[in-house]
Amino acid sequence: MRIRSMLLLAAGAVALHAGTAAAQTTAADNALVLEEIVVTATKRATNLQDTPIAIRAFGSEDLRKSGVSDINGLTRLAPDLSITNDTIFTKISVRGVSSQDVSEAADPALTIGIDGEYINRPVALNASFFDLERIEVLRGPQGTLYGRNATAGAINIIAAKPQQGRLTGFATVGYGNYNAKRAEGAVNVPVTDTLAVRVSGMHTDHDGYRKHGAVGRGENQNVDAARISAGWEPTDNFRAYIAGEYVNVDQLPPSQFGILVAQNGVLTNAAYAAGIIDAIPSTTVRENGGIPSNLTFSGIDKDNFPLGDLGNFNSEQYALRGRIEVDFDLGTLAYLGGYRDNKTNSALPLNGYLPATFTFRNNKLNSETQSHEVRLSKTLDSGLFYQAGAFYFREKVDLSRGLYLELPRAFLNYFYRPDILSTSKAAFGQVTVPLAGPDLSVTGGLRYTDDAKSATFYNYAARFGRGEGTTPPAFGSPGATILNPRSSSDQITGNIGIDWKPAPDSLVYGKVSTGYKSGGFDSVGDYDPEELTAYEVGTKNRFDGGRIQFNASAFYYDYKDQQIQVFVDNNVGARTLNAGKSRVWGVETDTSLLLTANDELSFTVNYLDAKVQDFATSLSGVDGNAINDSDPATPGAQPFNLKGNRPPQAPKWTLSAGYSHTFDLSNDANIVASVFSRYKGTHYLSVTNWAGTRQKGYVMTDLSLEYNTGDGDFSVQAYVRNVENKQPLAFANFNAAAGALIYNSIYGPPRTFGAQVTYRF
Repeated sequence: MRIRSMLLLAAGAVALHAGTAAAQTTAADNALVLEEIVVTATKRATNLQDTPIAIRAFGSEDLRKSGVSDINGLTRLAPDLSITNDTIFTKISVRGVSSQDVSEAADPALTIGIDGEYINRPVALNASFFDLERIEVLRGPQGTLYGRNATAGAINIIAAKPQQGRLTGFATVGYGNYNAKRAEGAVNVPVTDTLAVRVSGMHTDHDGYRKHGAVGRGENQNVDAARISAGWEPTDNFRAYIAGEYVNVDQLPPSQFGILVAQNGVLTNAAYAAGIIDAIPSTTVRENGGIPSNLTFSGIDKDNFPLGDLGNFNSEQYALRGRIEVDFDLGTLAYLGGYRDNKTNSALPLNGYLPATFTFRNNKLNSETQSHEVRLSKTLDSGLFYQAGAFYFREKVDLSRGLYLELPRAFLNYFYRPDILSTSKAAFGQVTVPLAGPDLSVTGGLRYTDDAKSATFYNYAARFGRGEGTTPPAFGSPGATILNPRSSSDQITGNIGIDWKPAPDSLVYGKVSTGYKSGGFDSVGDYDPEELTAYEVGTKNRFDGGRIQFNASAFYYDYKDQQIQVFVDNNVGARTLNAGKSRVWGVETDTSLLLTANDELSFTVNYLDAKVQDFATSLSGVDGNAINDSDPATPGAQPFNLKGNRPPQAPKWTLSAGYSHTFDLSNDANIVASVFSRYKGTHYLSVTNWAGTRQKGYVMTDLSLEYNTGDGDFSVQAYVRNVENKQPLAFANFNAAAGALIYNSIYGPPRTFGAQVTYRF
């Protein structure tokens, strides 16, 4: 769709928009203004409009109305946040910066924390969102206060806290198509004048979205979660918070469509009859005589394709986190700590074609993480604010799995990696100094980070698996190749910025910040850390007495040694390599208008230009034959350069628009009708930019109609999400196994609709 047409659609959309300033409110002078939101993105409480960074925030009501129950749902509120699933692993991209490597020694490029607890494993990101106060999305490198691997940005998840002296709570139940059921609730109990306890929980499930022949429906959901927390404030200068959390995910993984692209020899008519589809015109010489980079794989029925196995996915997570704050003369001394034990078992089908299904069997991925931070901060009478602290993170991963061929039912290989250890130590400091009064200030900060990784890999080769059949090799048995990969790096990152308030409701800022992402290793070798320098200017404004809000930012990234995952050849498979140089620049705008007491309009316009400027490597195909070469008769790996390609999950245009209207009823009750529409431009799911990994631009719209009682205690909402029934690519890549080249893809969820009821007390 043309951009001009999209802008017209965006301007005319009528929508629920839970953005940075969503609801109307009445100020002390009874003036109608947009709601003010307080955030802690700079690790102190500030008004969002006075915070000199690119940030969006979503409150608890925004999350409830949009049905956000996990991190994937955030795209319904923040379309510029790109989130996809690679089987059971979550990949997040912000401004074209992401980590596509979800292996056991890799790290995400975006820092995610729940109340200060750092979450590292891509599978652990399936942790449920329930009973939250708000979610903050910080864009751009956060190399000082959040630091660890935060080249893309940070997502701060803030749980609802126990409230002193109040007996409150809520309950929400809902039902929708695909037999979807959702229940969420919380109760806050004041135990004493200084101690309060909050108990909350959630259950959500639905039937499978897609039909897969005799094996049944795939992509069902079944999640249970619970949290108990306590807040204690015995004196004015002491505050303590502790929470224990449990999450159980027991469901089917995303359905992965697969198609055979090339294999040794020539496929026979019997092979075609068995359901193996040949995507390339056959030749009498070799099956990979075509050019896979040009294949589009169009015509896939996303709702109905046969699979040989649905797989399974179970993740059980226990978390404990807490915070202690003490005020004294030097400032506020705070400790934040968290521990998470994640046990995951799954079977992951890696291609969807029949009858030869490859599956990761006995797939165990357990991780134990702990993070600790100590921070001292204070605001002086002069307005100077400082904070300094230290951070420690430790993760241990225990992994084992094998690639299993359903026919002739045998393990092709097997891996044990029982002791992957990652540690990160850091010290940081930041100070904000007012210049010529409170309206002009300079902020500067530094962080030193020291990262280390180590592991022992026990790799059992293909010949072992074929000999043992359905039984995997025992740990420590003969036949394994043992590797001891190591990686270590350290880096100084920081930021320097200036912000100016030319008027009480306007802010202009500029800054330079750096980000760093630690290196790592795989079975073949290691890769270097990546470094990012970001230059950004921005402005935040309110006009017409607070009824109009306009925020904008422009940025330029100088990206060195970007870690990019690419399929190298049939023997090695995918590897993470360092691109010599990349650059990213863009412009973002976010506008909210309170047209009347009953009408609210909001829209965003984001433009992103992201390109790899230098990334030379080689690409081979089946049996070493070049699969990207115009002359397929020439064997061997062919050098190529991805210069000019776009990184994954980096659309040029991302637009959204929303409008809501409130119908006033008697007794102060009302009905709110809303619609929220978003457009995501054409983008790729792989840095190779092959046609099969290209997702065309699309529009996705949500509708909502909600009745609220006058006292706000009761509401009923009916909704439709993804009205257009778009199911965009969530994953697309080429895979290699047993001498074959295979195309795999996963698609987003279809249209859903339903209703939910909420009671508050």
